[in-house]
Amino acid sequence: MKLDWLKDVALDPGPHVSVYVDATRDRETGAHDIDLRWRDARAALAGQGAPEPALAALDSVATEPTGLGGPLGRAMVATASGLELDVVLPAPPVREEATTGPVAHLMPLVRSTADDVRYVLVELDRAGADITVARSDTVEAPRKQTVEGGHDLLHKVPGGGWAALRYQHAVQDSWDHNAAAVADELAAVVRAERPEVVLLTGDTKAAAALKDKAAPVVLDLLVEVQGGGRAAGTRERAFAANVAHALDEVRARRRQAVVDRFTQERGRQGLAVEGMGPVVAALRAGQVATLLLLDDPRAGGHLWAGPGPLEVATTTSDLHALGVQDVEEVRADAALVRALAASDAEIELVPRPEEDGEEPLLTMTDGIGALLRYAT
Repeated sequence: MKLDWLKDVALDPGPHVSVYVDATRDRETGAHDIDLRWRDARAALAGQGAPEPALAALDSVATEPTGLGGPLGRAMVATASGLELDVVLPAPPVREEATTGPVAHLMPLVRSTADDVRYVLVELDRAGADITVARSDTVEAPRKQTVEGGHDLLHKVPGGGWAALRYQHAVQDSWDHNAAAVADELAAVVRAERPEVVLLTGDTKAAAALKDKAAPVVLDLLVEVQGGGRAAGTRERAFAANVAHALDEVRARRRQAVVDRFTQERGRQGLAVEGMGPVVAALRAGQVATLLLLDDPRAGGHLWAGPGPLEVATTTSDLHALGVQDVEEVRADAALVRALAASDAEIELVPRPEEDGEEPLLTMTDGIGALLRYAT
């Protein structure tokens, strides 16, 4: 997962105020509950010494409606200079938090979007297609467009003879022209949006025609999903489950690719390190390309940090040796995300085993490792 969208926050010296709340309003008392939660969080933040201008900036958004229904969360970050982030989350946070300090607490936000998959859904028939650009784990509204090929001889009929054969060829020609129109538009969408996967559903003959016309940039990402289409009567629940399964497979492949590369490089002892000390040292040097972290929302731990985003260490003496005198103890996960975002690095959260005795996907010292840009 790229963290470039958090870079401005990472580079800001703070202090920061970070708030994660349940923003669900569907309940009868939803709005009142949100007001009470913000009032309590604000009082707690003031007690922690949060800058009043930052609290005032949060006042302007903390209780405002999101305009969306269903269970939601909200992540907000502010400094004395004003609001830095206001992100509506697709689900309430694992736990509500309100903290202030020199480093913004961004890990809950990272965790809530870590499994996000940008995808394109193509619902196809022989006349054209509905193409939807969407994301799996954000509240960003899907964007849908319709492509109609314009050729309307769509159905072959049984029969023989010269006239019937000519008609069959004309129908096939219509399918091919319509598929070509969809293929051209789909290639443009894929090049512009850069999705991780293109999901194709609908009429099987139209799908075959589309695959015959599709550009390599589309074919490389294409996955067929059963149960959908443009026709009325689609079983929406079953189709949604099939889409969810396809997206889970994308996530699993993405994660496994990082884990496999880490395992390979760790064996070579060159472009991978593990354990908090070596990883933090690599972060200070700007070596980290991708951080692998065992995903545990309950994990604690602290690191020492200076004003600069890469001034992070497991001991104060490490930073003092570099001439950094203004050192504070901060949350380990907050310091890690700040350094990653500031250095254009990525993060991969490695899931914990769901059941006792289940084989872990990856075992790392201290539950942390990193793929490096270059060897020391």
